[in-house]
Amino acid sequence: MIKRSVLALLALTAGLYAQEFRATLTGTVTDPSGAAIPNATVKATNGATNAASETKTSSDGLYTIPLLEPGVYSVEFVANGFQALKRDSITLAVGQKSNLTVRLTVGQMSQEITVTGQQEVIDSGDASKGLIFDPRKTQEYPLNGRQSYMLLSLTPGVIFGQEQFGASGFSGTRGWDVNNSYKFNGARQGNGNNVFMMNGTAISNEGSTWLLAPSVDAIQEFSAMTTVYDAQYGHEAGGVVNTVIKGGSSAWHGTVFDYFRNAVLDSNNFGNNYAGRDVGPCIACSVVSELAMSVPSSMRPLVSSVTCVCTGTRRPISANSRSKPVSAALTSRMS
Repeated sequence: MIKRSVLALLALTAGLYAQEFRATLTGTVTDPSGAAIPNATVKATNGATNAASETKTSSDGLYTIPLLEPGVYSVEFVANGFQALKRDSITLAVGQKSNLTVRLTVGQMSQEITVTGQQEVIDSGDASKGLIFDPRKTQEYPLNGRQSYMLLSLTPGVIFGQEQFGASGFSGTRGWDVNNSYKFNGARQGNGNNVFMMNGTAISNEGSTWLLAPSVDAIQEFSAMTTVYDAQYGHEAGGVVNTVIKGGSSAWHGTVFDYFRNAVLDSNNFGNNYAGRDVGPCIACSVVSELAMSVPSSMRPLVSSVTCVCTGTRRPISANSRSKPVSAALTSRMS
């Protein structure tokens, strides 16, 4: 009996660490006069996976569809004696609680009205503040090192507090870096003030250091909640970062990337220019010749006009050798 009680307690305790990352859609279905329509069918379909969730309105015309994976949905409303209504392109973000209220038109069920485009979805069930990094922001915003959490600095009230770099520290920008150097709304960084989550499960330790940074290609989106977040997220004095991993779709797709850095691709720096020092082999000539063949024919005169003056080393820039052919070509095309 004691063993069973302990196991039950452990199972309950484990469940306390999981918070909901999926979205919830609620609302009211009414007729043209504003009266509630009971027993109407509401169906939400995920555009990427075609997964559908369905429910019925209550006697007050209210409906709730929980546990929706973040994504873009089409929502259909069907009721006897009314024209069917379909709302396309309804975007639901990670952990979002959205209210979508509709008014049906009297008519035959066989008739359907389709409204395309993001509708006014009111987040009446959620007072949290912060920023959501949707798939476009996550995939297309420039990242130095492919560390997605570097985007957190774009959130109002969030500051990246890393102070030691180089040999005595690290940048925190690389994809495999783990860190806790973020301040949310004035709360001290670390010390358990922030929590990082992935699909509803905490991936940070008691010092607020995330132990796993998901790959840019694996993340669908993530949210940075800075204040007034839901009680389910616990006692954090700072912020909550909730990440959702891609769940796949009905279409085949993949990602390939290459990551390369080398000092030989760098230009001469200010200090070397000032002191008149060279920095190594010159690669400008070969780059210019290859570039001239890869650009449209209309641009080739501009590229080929660059004069390569180095022979084995990249020379410091002088006052009389500042890409005059390029400047002249640009000026002639702008006049």
